[in-house]
Amino acid sequence: MPIVDWSDCPLVEVVPGKVSGAPLLKNTRLPVDAITGNYDAFRDEGLSADSAIAETLDCYPEVGIDLIRAILRYRAEHQLQAQR
Repeated sequence: MPIVDWSDCPLVEVVPGKVSGAPLLKNTRLPVDAITGNYDAFRDEGLSADSAIAETLDCYPEVGIDLIRAILRYRAEHQLQAQR
């Protein structure tokens, strides 16, 4: 899986010294990898995409389903561009 460059994503920020400089959801301390990692783990368990999103939302209800979908969409679009 390619590494995602989150620098162009308007939903993500990298602040040196904040959570070790990991890409975070803007104005939070929540690493983007927490969302994508949970989603991927649920998919690896055999859940459908919609079910994996719902389970990820259960883990991070404060994020909201629209933001989870937007992060996953950005990652998918970025990975498709990186593979060309």
